[in-house]
Amino acid sequence: MTEAGDGIERSLSELQVVPYGIPRRSIAGYYPECNVLVPLWHYAEGSKVPAAKSIPVRLFKDVPPEIIEGGETSISAT
Repeated sequence: MTEAGDGIERSLSELQVVPYGIPRRSIAGYYPECNVLVPLWHYAEGSKVPAAKSIPVRLFKDVPPEIIEGGETSISAT
């Protein structure tokens, strides 16, 4: 979830957190998958390029899907 402070909820789910050699308290994500987290008004002043390298986010642990008979998963939209 983006912590942009503008009252708009921007979130992305169903990702896996993997430890990697980056600075502590930092996260990394791929483009374009994480574009939904970038506020449209958050851009570089000179070039007007979206400032995707500096987006404050909060991570939450998702509840894993329930495995049902036959190896299928039950998916609910919430």
